[in-house]
Amino acid sequence: MRTLSKILISLLLITFLLLNLHQLWFAILWLVKHLSFYKWLGVGIAAYFVLRLLFRKNEEWLQTQTHEWTHVFVALLFGHKIHYSYAQEGSGEMSHSGRFGGLFISLAPYCFPIFTYLFLLMRIIGSWQSLYIFDILIGFTAAFHAHCFRKQTGPYQPDIQAYGLPLSYLFITAFLLFNACVIVLSVKMGIVNAYERLISQYWKDIIMVWKSFS
Repeated sequence: MRTLSKILISLLLITFLLLNLHQLWFAILWLVKHLSFYKWLGVGIAAYFVLRLLFRKNEEWLQTQTHEWTHVFVALLFGHKIHYSYAQEGSGEMSHSGRFGGLFISLAPYCFPIFTYLFLLMRIIGSWQSLYIFDILIGFTAAFHAHCFRKQTGPYQPDIQAYGLPLSYLFITAFLLFNACVIVLSVKMGIVNAYERLISQYWKDIIMVWKSFS
């Protein structure tokens, strides 16, 4: 990646990170005042740590599999051709080809909770009476992914080295904050409304900052 491209992408990511920090602050304030909305999310998080004690022998294998599945899924979203993908305990590799989205494909496993998004989307079609089940699964998978991110994200990773540590960590941090916003807001209002709210608030924040300098 050329130096100019890195600078432009870094500026966009810094803006995105600041917008997410602002929105996450308000989302957390709402969460603290309405903890009852999040009790089942908390149950799911607690359940993960309990079950982890029972199945931790296979945890690294599952983390590696999830890492490679995320590479594959995001590559498919960008229309790339998958040549091969394999994973074993502690190591994995994927080969793909395409023109766009290399940064997203490489770094998605460090910030994109693929299983959590699956249940956030499934929650759309769930009945009101069954939402607590999805919230438990969302909490469970969010805790799993948080553990994966903490364990796998390091400067030794070739994916992170490929784009340089500053840009990679900026990307990962910005999208971790974004996904945290989505999860907190989705439990409150559903994933579709969460995305609509975030986009609307981003625009309002940008306009507010623009006016303050004009």
